[in-house]
Amino acid sequence: MKRFSAVLAAMIFLTGCAAVKPAGEAEQVERISLQYIEGTVQSVSGNEIVLSLKLPEFKKTADFSVGEIAQQVVQKSLFLEGIKTEINNALGIIKEVRGNAVTVTLEKPQPYAVGTALKLKIPKKIIAIVDFEVIRGREKEAGRVTLEGLTSSLIDSGHFIVIERSKLKTIMNELELSLSGLTKEPPEKIMGRLLTADIILTGTLADIEGAWDINLRLVNVRTGEAMAAISMRTPLFKPTELRNASAFNEDFEGDVVNPSWQIGYRAKGAFFVKLDTTQGAEDSKHSLKIDFDLVKAGSNMSASARNWSKRDLSLFNGIEFYVKADIPVIGHVVIFTSERENSNIIDAYVGNFEIGASWKLIRIPFEQLTVGRGWIKEGAERFGAKPGKQILDLSRVESVWIGIHSGNNLPVKGTLWIDKVRFYR
Repeated sequence: MKRFSAVLAAMIFLTGCAAVKPAGEAEQVERISLQYIEGTVQSVSGNEIVLSLKLPEFKKTADFSVGEIAQQVVQKSLFLEGIKTEINNALGIIKEVRGNAVTVTLEKPQPYAVGTALKLKIPKKIIAIVDFEVIRGREKEAGRVTLEGLTSSLIDSGHFIVIERSKLKTIMNELELSLSGLTKEPPEKIMGRLLTADIILTGTLADIEGAWDINLRLVNVRTGEAMAAISMRTPLFKPTELRNASAFNEDFEGDVVNPSWQIGYRAKGAFFVKLDTTQGAEDSKHSLKIDFDLVKAGSNMSASARNWSKRDLSLFNGIEFYVKADIPVIGHVVIFTSERENSNIIDAYVGNFEIGASWKLIRIPFEQLTVGRGWIKEGAERFGAKPGKQILDLSRVESVWIGIHSGNNLPVKGTLWIDKVRFYR
């Protein structure tokens, strides 16, 4: 038991990394109520009250398995022992949860009679998700893909504050330096950036005869107990949801361009995309060439190399590529993402960069992309799509464009080259 407690404590520390906040702000996180659940008073003893709850029925989700997992996580963690709540606006702490019976210790005794109908507040909880382990199966990245999809689903549910783990390495390095005395910032200030989770979700995936055995556990951080288990055997993704999550290293070294790239004349002759076999980055002889005419392009046109492969980029941190042009211009990269419920609801995210006469490596983190306002205003309508919620979902990438936009440049003619496109981690 001691060993389990030590491991659990390490898990809390290593997974409980929120976005960097000023010291003390972690304690100010408001556990926002999403709804109330009706309950009937079963017994009252001093400031302790036992309620029989009318738990909500959760409908079978039509979404793929990740959506069903998220729903079970919500259902099995509505109330946690040791977490704050309210009964008809009277503050209290949940002492015990047994099925649909909940014992609450109120700050002050309340005059509730047995049989009284009351409302119990569902608090918003902080959840940390540990990487899922694929213990059998060729698709070792399935655990990370599932984790990313589940993280998005839990955020969208509104029931959780999902702890951000991307800043963990930086904060841990700062903490080690602080403990060594090499920095002026005290350890307690850095520790203030770490947000302890209420729940830890962890588990395994196993590929058995073409289906996935999914076994997950919810651990209550306050008690150290495994409060619930989630088990199912199912295809992990619907065929329509399968997307390319592999690495992408496009150097254009072949004799033909990969069919996922759109080549030829586009936008009524405003630009032309083709394979160039005479020059490339880093002494290669191949690249993708774009001849553009921004006079023909008009006021809101992208002259760009467009890759239409549907991808899941949730395992990657950004995009990089080499680029050059025969005249100085401002380039841009655009990533289009769709919503899971409707693939025709699409958002565009843009990053800009300078292009000169020599090959230059451009490296753009996804987190630095901004919403394409031109797309919202008129671009989506021109493509027969509708703009969405402007939430970057990298698991739903529809297309990636690299080139220039008429809105960022003078109405000039020229040529630009692109080479060695890749997504990086």
